[in-house]
Amino acid sequence: MDLKAEILGEHSRRQMLKVADFVGSNEERFAELMRLFLSGEYRVVQRSAWAVAKIVEREPKLIAPYFSRLVVLLEDGTAHPAAHRNILRLLQTAPIPAKYEGRLYDICLSKIDDPAAATAVRAFAIEVAARIANGEPDLLAEIRLVTTRHLKDAKAAIRSKARNVLKIVEEN
Repeated sequence: MDLKAEILGEHSRRQMLKVADFVGSNEERFAELMRLFLSGEYRVVQRSAWAVAKIVEREPKLIAPYFSRLVVLLEDGTAHPAAHRNILRLLQTAPIPAKYEGRLYDICLSKIDDPAAATAVRAFAIEVAARIANGEPDLLAEIRLVTTRHLKDAKAAIRSKARNVLKIVEEN
């Protein structure tokens, strides 16, 4: 299968699942998909991002070799919003190496506080930041402050994530 041609051929859930099923747990195929995702080609990045997130949901270990590049991409303000959204989506469940936690936490806080960021990006950032903060009282207090600040004027997805995170914070 020509991954690039498949990705550019149609933008649908069915097509994304076709690509994700083809890649499966195959490291070489995943490497090719990641090469496309990290290529910087606007449409290719946009379309491959969804498949990357779906594959990592199924096979979290596949993302480990690409972590440093994903963090750099999250910091890139010119990257396609789909890239940020899907990286944060996969970070909700994928194992996060300890050496990236601090940097990712800071990135997430800046995304949460950015009113220009897409709603899904901000909502996923809340979840990832809370996941990193779990068990750290100072970070949990900071998450409470940041999420509370955005509850009043936020869209439903952000309010929902914020409420869920606030429940977790209160339990800890």
